[in-house]
Amino acid sequence: MIPQPALFGLDGAMLAAFAVLGALAIALAVLAVLLARGRDRLRAAHEEARVRLSRAETLAQEAEALRAELEAERARRLRLESEAAAMEARLAERERAFAELKARLDSEFRAAASQMLQNAHEDFLKRANETFERHREAASAEAERRRKALDELIRPMAETLGRYEASLAEMRADQQKARGELIGRMSELASSAEAVRAEARKLATALRSGAKVRGRWGEEQLRNVVEIAGMAAYVDFVEQKSHDDGERRKQPDMIVNLPGGRKIAVDSKVSINAYLDALEADTDARRASCLARHGEDLWAHVKALSAKDYAAGLKDSLDIVVMFVPGENYFAAAMEARPQLFQEAFERKVLIATPTTLLAMLKAASFTWRQEKAAENAAAVARMAKDLYDSLRGMGRHLAALGKALENAVGKYNAAVGAIEQRVMPRARRFADYELPGIDGAIDPLREAETPVRALREDRDLLLPESGEEDEDQSAA
Repeated sequence: MIPQPALFGLDGAMLAAFAVLGALAIALAVLAVLLARGRDRLRAAHEEARVRLSRAETLAQEAEALRAELEAERARRLRLESEAAAMEARLAERERAFAELKARLDSEFRAAASQMLQNAHEDFLKRANETFERHREAASAEAERRRKALDELIRPMAETLGRYEASLAEMRADQQKARGELIGRMSELASSAEAVRAEARKLATALRSGAKVRGRWGEEQLRNVVEIAGMAAYVDFVEQKSHDDGERRKQPDMIVNLPGGRKIAVDSKVSINAYLDALEADTDARRASCLARHGEDLWAHVKALSAKDYAAGLKDSLDIVVMFVPGENYFAAAMEARPQLFQEAFERKVLIATPTTLLAMLKAASFTWRQEKAAENAAAVARMAKDLYDSLRGMGRHLAALGKALENAVGKYNAAVGAIEQRVMPRARRFADYELPGIDGAIDPLREAETPVRALREDRDLLLPESGEEDEDQSAA
């Protein structure tokens, strides 16, 4: 048996050992945690280093690509400069060659002409005593032939040189003209851009200045749309017309007259302060806030216009009023902030129209007016055609009666001629046989009329009257 004190000493040693082991285990656990954290940090640092390395490689590749593009542009510029210099050199060389060729051709032509004249002169002197006249004609013919041959030889070269010189001058003129036009267009573009910016600033300032200015601008835009659509104020619409509903005075900007006596009121609404603020906003949040306010402003105009109830106060008006927004961008911005704006306005019997949609509506109205006028014109033409047809039928009756009268007159004339020729003229011609004083020459025979009167036919003549009408005319006659 182990003594009690020894047992206590052994337990203390074991407890100490266990404590040491526990401390070691804790230390190992802490060390493992630290190692894991270090490994994670190392892995994150490695990943970050890899990403930075990849980004650096990408930037290096982009820099290399940009360097290559720069080198290519430099090479291209050098090549273009070289080509321009070479072209100028070739042009100068061609001009010099042209001058030399022209001088050489002039010299050769003079030498050839001189030689030809000399030979002809010597030949002429040698054979002058033999056949002067024949030799002169032959020499003249030969000289003419050689001159023509020389002209034929030189003409293509001269024409080629002339065309080359003309094309060269034209190319230079075109080049100078193109340069001048390019400089002028660039100046005009810069001036136009600056003028547009200045006008835009003036317009924005003016539109911000007051409701009256915006109202006049909206009415002007409305008038422009109406003029483009062909709905002039004196023909198809009434501008700035007011009417009373018994209690209050209402005045839309425009009343469009539709065929059939129907009408539709159009009112221009310009609310763009919030929209201009959105354009000048420096943050997305401020821009969204300004656009939302812009949508609410248009919605307020819709409610106010619906409350005026123009359609109820206009006789024969359509059950809707058009609210004109003088800009596609203003309406698009309002719809972006308030997508249900168009539907809500339509439910209140207000139709929102931009210049494009209003132009389409007015074009449709103009087409309807043209169709109605065409129908009226067609009816008028039909009435005129009926009147003309009735007049032509009456004229046909008169012409038919005249034809019958002429036919009767011709028959009576021929009968009279036959009777005179048979009974009177033979006795009258006998006076010439007696050789009476004062009677000289024979009596010409009378001839019957042989040209027939053209009869009217039903299958040919529009003026032919109906049989009943013809019988009535005959009975009346």
